[in-house]
Amino acid sequence: MKNCNNISALLLLSLLGIQTAVAEEATKSSEDWLRSAQNPLAPVLSVPLTYTHHGGADNGDVSIGSIQPIIPVSLGEWNMINQLSLNFIGTPGVVTGISELPEPFPGSGVAGLADTNFTSLFTPVSSGNIYWGVGPTFVFPTDTLLSDTEDRRSRELGSGKFSVGPALVFVVQPGPWSIGLKSRQIWSVVGNDSRNDVSQLVVEPFANYNLDEGWYLTTNMDTVANWNSSSDNRWTVPVGGGVGKLFALDNYAVNTKLEGYYNAVKPDYAPDWSLNFTLQLMLPDLY
Repeated sequence: MKNCNNISALLLLSLLGIQTAVAEEATKSSEDWLRSAQNPLAPVLSVPLTYTHHGGADNGDVSIGSIQPIIPVSLGEWNMINQLSLNFIGTPGVVTGISELPEPFPGSGVAGLADTNFTSLFTPVSSGNIYWGVGPTFVFPTDTLLSDTEDRRSRELGSGKFSVGPALVFVVQPGPWSIGLKSRQIWSVVGNDSRNDVSQLVVEPFANYNLDEGWYLTTNMDTVANWNSSSDNRWTVPVGGGVGKLFALDNYAVNTKLEGYYNAVKPDYAPDWSLNFTLQLMLPDLY
């Protein structure tokens, strides 16, 4: 009887050990998903869906819905992280200080497909906590015709120019933190002669602090400079942040976050504030 009791005790301890190991593995998996979601250079196939509402502009509010699939490609010791951004905009007319509308066009309001952005970042494969990537970024004038004259209301939804420039991303992930900087500069190279040239810098410092059970605090301040504008109407500098929650579901995850920002510095006809909601479906690592 004593031996049976000893065997039962050993079995119970084994089961408890297995359950503890499973729990630790699940926690570790959730943490890995969270670190990947907060690292723009992670080689994870994902589809972020973002809705942004800009409020308080003189001409009215602007709504932007974006589909931004991230497609990593393995190149041996390097990864190429590709992001396509399809933007659907509803705008009342001239609203400045928004990265998706670098040179807005006057109008009475329209909604539809805006310019399309494509960025490829080349980043070395690394198992550490420091990541960097550099590459080209392109803006395609999918909202308008590349002709000398424009007779469509959709011209209000973009710049009317094909633009290109460099992009840079830097990320560090010490402990519960994910901190980094995303930056891109574009210049127009060809397009409708009746539209203004584009020279726009977008700098996005971001920080995330991870809490328990997939919750985290976040800030991602989308700072914009339109260099062709006058010095007192050039910069848009937001301040703010939000909260996020990641749901790890077997071999994929869903990342959600809600953010709010106030434009501490803004040009004329720019919105006073913005509210963002992101839903990101993340699939297993490809490599």
